[in-house]
Amino acid sequence: MDSKDKGFSIGNMEGIREAHNSFARQDPFEIEETRKATKDDDVFHFISYMPFKNQLYELDGLQPGPICFGECSDETWIAQAKTEIEKRISKYTATEIRFNLLAIIGDK
Repeated sequence: MDSKDKGFSIGNMEGIREAHNSFARQDPFEIEETRKATKDDDVFHFISYMPFKNQLYELDGLQPGPICFGECSDETWIAQAKTEIEKRISKYTATEIRFNLLAIIGDK
């Protein structure tokens, strides 16, 4: 058999398919629960800081709407966002490591 026919044959063997699928990881974006998070839950989500119409905003999906941190410019908004990020991180203990920082940049 050529490789295409071998793959088709193996893929149609029920025992092999079940064994293979038993090791499959769950989809990381699959939502299992529909309840709202409580203050005691570990909640992992993204928060974004962005300038809009000369104002710095925080976009947090756990808040009822955008949070405005005041005036900014194209030159100052990153420094202002850095200050707000540092304030947020400082609310946690020094041993907390569950933070990630992502940046979206233009193609260099």
